Amino acid sequence: MPIDDAEVHRIHARYLEEVVEDLGLCPFARHSREQGRVHRPLFRVGEDPPDPEAVARGIAAVTTGHDDAEIILATFVDPGGRFATPAAFETFVTSVRAAYDGLGAPLYFMVAFHPRLDETIDTTRPLTKDTLVPLIRRTPDPVIQCVNAAVLERARANAQQAAKRKLMEAHGHDPVLRAMLERSVQTDSELSADIARANFDACGTGEGHQELQARIASIIAERTNDDSSADPSGDQG
Repeated sequence: MPIDDAEVHRIHARYLEEVVEDLGLCPFARHSREQGRVHRPLFRVGEDPPDPEAVARGIAAVTTGHDDAEIILATFVDPGGRFATPAAFETFVTSVRAAYDGLGAPLYFMVAFHPRLDETIDTTRPLTKDTLVPLIRRTPDPVIQCVNAAVLERARANAQQAAKRKLMEAHGHDPVLRAMLERSVQTDSELSADIARANFDACGTGEGHQELQARIASIIAERTNDDSSADPSGDQG
């Protein structure tokens, strides 16, 4: 039997909670989930190629149907392997993004997650904060992560205020510098770069990296075993 929706949700909840939240990889993921503002529409990929416009409309239905939505995780159950490679899925996501932009729906930023994103990394080079990102984005099934633009703006504003507080703590004793800081207009905090640096510090080396790899491997293995059990031609060991 094909994997049912509840099992898909259960396994992906492991990734969200055990990897993203427990390892602190996203500053707003836990709050969004606990507030009921994370939604996961499922798309089952059959023999025919998925229609990017239909998927875009499906995502838009969630964004417009839930005014308080913050994160939408469009998840693709793909037993036939149409999106077996990260490149194939990224091409599809590009088409979905373009179709969504033409709908006049609320602004969301879309990023591809995929169980085999580690294959896109050049393993002959040292791991960096940028090349760690594909290792983090290995979900049990292909996923389009859609984040509400307003959520990112709030996170940027919070990061800017935190940076300003640090400067005030370091230089606030100087009345001239303090006055300049109080009047200053904060520039963009480069939120994604800040998150990437924090994630690399936590999971880029040593025991943190080993823990990241072990958790994701366990989750993907569970999902793979579900597929093997559902497929009569699968290797049952």
